Amino acid sequence: MESRVIVEGTDPAVVASHLHSLSTWLGHEDELRGRIRLVEGRIDAEELGGLPEALVVALSAGGAATVLAQALVEWVRQRTIDVTVKVVRANGESLEVQLSRVKAADETVAELRCFITQEQPSALPDASS
Repeated sequence: MESRVIVEGTDPAVVASHLHSLSTWLGHEDELRGRIRLVEGRIDAEELGGLPEALVVALSAGGAATVLAQALVEWVRQRTIDVTVKVVRANGESLEVQLSRVKAADETVAELRCFITQEQPSALPDASS
């Protein structure tokens, strides 16, 4: 199962910088190491190379989806700006989450994990107990 992670922004160079940073960050996670690749955007005829437009993360069964969700939130906590992250499944379904430097709620991590693993939210333990 693959998930595509997109960092949204208006400046392609800034987005590319964030994607490189995120790729490095995720590469430090044992469960994700070697499963991440940058995907470059379309290259025009007059350009020598394209900028990355997304990360593709190959996930296996197990806790990799939870690690990805937690690592995304932790990466955002280290940024100096707020960021919008979009996760796209192989079938095209997507989840967009606005994340900020402040501590993200456990519900955000759970929402990302459920989306990535395609679990139903009711499959999660009740956070209030």
